[in-house]
Amino acid sequence: MTASRTSLIPLNFLSGASSWPEERRRHALLIGNARPEEAWGDVAAIPAPSPFRNRHATGCLCCSRDPVAMVLAQAFQDRVTGRRPFFHEVAVLTAPQEMSALRQQLENDVLVRARYRLVS
Repeated sequence: MTASRTSLIPLNFLSGASSWPEERRRHALLIGNARPEEAWGDVAAIPAPSPFRNRHATGCLCCSRDPVAMVLAQAFQDRVTGRRPFFHEVAVLTAPQEMSALRQQLENDVLVRARYRLVS
């Protein structure tokens, strides 16, 4: 059974402080560093890339997946099993110059596309 477009979790990209209303942030997962004045439903840090990235064979899981994609996979699993607060949408905080490359990597990640709908 294929998930409908509306059943996918919205995934947004932010390049700075969020202009989202507090009510929206309260039901969202932020991936990145939250500003002290912003209250999010949950926050997940972006891990440093693996030191082995691109050193193993083509298709190696630790070399080919972006750290944000790995966080998204774990966040989804934790949401389903109740180990993470339920979130309605996700915001990824990234530098403006990295946004296009990150978006492209996440668009090409089959597991991300199966669970999330890239919005902005």
